[in-house]
Amino acid sequence: AAAASAAAAAAAATSATTTAAAAHARRISRQAAERARQASLRVAELLRTLHPAAWLVVGTALVQHRRSRAAKRGDLREIRSQVFTDDFHIAIVTTAALPWMTGTAINPLLRAAYLSKAGRSVTLAVPWLHPREQALVFPGKLRFADPQAQERHIRLWLAERGGVRADFRLRFYPARYDLDRGSILPLGDVTGCFEAGECDVCVLEEPEHLNWYHSGANWRHRFKLVIGVVHTNYLYYARMYAGAATAAVLKRLNEWMCGAYCDRVIKLSGTIQPLPRAVVCNVHGVRSEFLEIGRRAARSHFPPRRAGAYFLGKVLWAKGHRLLIDYLSLQQSLGQPPTHVDVYGGGEDLAEVEVEAAARELRLSFFPPTDHSGATLRRYKVFINPSQSEVLSTTTAEALAMGKFVVVQRHPSNDFFMQFRNTLPYDTPEEFLQQLQAALDSEPEPLSAEERRALSWEGATDRFLEAVSNCTLSDVLPTLGDHATRWVHATVQKGGPVGDRLRRASGAGPVWKQSWLAQEKWRAAPPTEIVEASILATPPGMAPVRASAAPPRR
Repeated sequence: AAAASAAAAAAAATSATTTAAAAHARRISRQAAERARQASLRVAELLRTLHPAAWLVVGTALVQHRRSRAAKRGDLREIRSQVFTDDFHIAIVTTAALPWMTGTAINPLLRAAYLSKAGRSVTLAVPWLHPREQALVFPGKLRFADPQAQERHIRLWLAERGGVRADFRLRFYPARYDLDRGSILPLGDVTGCFEAGECDVCVLEEPEHLNWYHSGANWRHRFKLVIGVVHTNYLYYARMYAGAATAAVLKRLNEWMCGAYCDRVIKLSGTIQPLPRAVVCNVHGVRSEFLEIGRRAARSHFPPRRAGAYFLGKVLWAKGHRLLIDYLSLQQSLGQPPTHVDVYGGGEDLAEVEVEAAARELRLSFFPPTDHSGATLRRYKVFINPSQSEVLSTTTAEALAMGKFVVVQRHPSNDFFMQFRNTLPYDTPEEFLQQLQAALDSEPEPLSAEERRALSWEGATDRFLEAVSNCTLSDVLPTLGDHATRWVHATVQKGGPVGDRLRRASGAGPVWKQSWLAQEKWRAAPPTEIVEASILATPPGMAPVRASAAPPRR
């Protein structure tokens, strides 16, 4: 009873602190908005005196800004009422789709399924790729001639592997695969995927990515409330592979895109750059099969875990493999008995990592990628993840759900995992070695009911819906800077052949040519026809010589 009372008091104190911090943030936001308004009025008055024509332009912009804020205020009042009665539609847009087994394909799909399972009306929009570009992304020989075939594959995976059957709508928007970025880019106006009755709450999975070359309507005008969920630490990769200058430009661009197109931004962890109107909340969960493995292991339905430590993930120096080699080399230099670690995964740096490990005579064994829930990995009891590039590691969450120890660094990307008893954090290489040995010498604790709920998609859905309901008028109203950014961005993206040239110069890859999409005949065209035409205009892996070449024929 005393412990429960103390826990309740601590929870109340935490809640009060959170409420006070939120109130302080809102007060600061209102003060900043008022300062910006006063500054804009002073500038307008100065222009009226010095240059009447410029004053007219600025005055018109200020009037439009005020009208837009008033319209958004009305939308937010309406959506708050709808959220209170659970009578609202959720539209989710993501940047990848199965069978590409990447986080931005799997997590939004599961979010849509569990929101639908919780009684919400949901539409999920995913990219449609031409079969020629499917070959660059999809595993094996999986190819789809039309969106209907791919939808059947997605729903079958969801039922068999995701462990959930849900009745939500699935739509496809036209997209292209960018070889340089290794990612999918939208083509044209994705806001047109949704009908009028589906425009309550919009969730943009990777909002910065979706909007870099967005040439359609303003999401914040099309929907009553727009929430961006940021998945990827783009700045980390930009610094590592492109340099500090590119990272600085990308940082500013991401801020502008999120500010212009999102009412609220949810960062999965604090490792992501500061963004406008952002909160940190893990709105992802793990599939039910991992939690079931953990339950069965706790009840001794599996053979004892005799294997030691393993690391699962794409083999890249940026993913922590350099740190792992350094840590185990330190173990050698300290004269400690060597620890054997099995590394599962493939990637561009695999050969270099193998050579480096052999040169240092480390006890690392390398194996091809494998299913984390499969029998091969169930026999391990210690998962290690030294990566510092993750936003929120899915494999770490899966290992915890299976009832294993996880050895991770105290880092913003791992803050969510610190609440679990089987998490063994470290700050230094020496502490890593200590925690690894402690895990190998002991047995993990079975997950409590609270820990299972926190890791589950049901828990993640609760956190997401709470984040939606916590949006307030002062937090999400657009600023003058948001409108200025949107105007400049829209002017560039809708600039006809000039916009094409600017996109090409900025590295838009296969989506640089979009001016032909402004023609009336393409506005209602199905995604398959748009993608087919785009493939003819800019074939995969190459671009036309002239930016002013004739548009493709439908």
